Amino acid sequence: MSQQYGPPQGPPAPGGWGPGPGGYPPPPPFRPARRSSSRTKWIVIAGAALAVVLITTGAVLLITGGKEDAPVATTPVAGETLTPAPVGTLYTPPTPSPTKTEITKGPHDTGVEIGGGVWFTPAKGWVKDTDKTRSGHNYLLPEPGRPGAIDGWFWIRQTKLMGAKAFADHLVDVESNNLQHVVIGKGGFRTCPNKALKLCYATNYSAVVPVKGKKPVVFSGFVQTFEDHTGQTTATDSALQREVWAQRKQEILTMNGTLVRSF
Repeated sequence: MSQQYGPPQGPPAPGGWGPGPGGYPPPPPFRPARRSSSRTKWIVIAGAALAVVLITTGAVLLITGGKEDAPVATTPVAGETLTPAPVGTLYTPPTPSPTKTEITKGPHDTGVEIGGGVWFTPAKGWVKDTDKTRSGHNYLLPEPGRPGAIDGWFWIRQTKLMGAKAFADHLVDVESNNLQHVVIGKGGFRTCPNKALKLCYATNYSAVVPVKGKKPVVFSGFVQTFEDHTGQTTATDSALQREVWAQRKQEILTMNGTLVRSF
């Protein structure tokens, strides 16, 4: 006897999937499985940490203004120097403060001190001018037998405002304003007799000095200027009455020589 397999014969049992004779209960409705909450927990922790970092960074930027930290100065120790090292040709060393030239007294610095290391020795018979209104150092040669009258003068002045030629021209102009019938000779530079001198200049002149109760007196004179390497110019303005020029000229030249040797 053979057995057959196939769909059941006849109508299905009443109730379908429902309960009933010969039926099975329906499958429960589909519900997704609950996933673990550990991933959410880590996301929350990471977000909180990021927020703390952002808040801290914002506070630091607010305090420092966003600038980088300035280098901290270190205290120098023995053997170190704070002088910057030369950088190519852009480095300029500090300029030392100017120092005043030291004036020393040499073997020829005798007689009367003029200034700036310059001296001169008056010749015998020449006296210091008592008129305090005149600048510089002025020495006079009194005329014998005539109180107040002079046979000559030797006047020394100094400046740092003019060189040798300019100062000589200036002094000749002064004499032209004070005297009458002034005739100025042709001036020129001369060879300096001393290595301490930079430039030397000389010119001569003649002038008439009116004298009360006497015929006008003619004076012959010359101006010499000596400019040294410190920028100081020393001048001698000397003159003699023509009547005594030949006899007393050497006295002026000697006084001039004592001055030149003192430089």
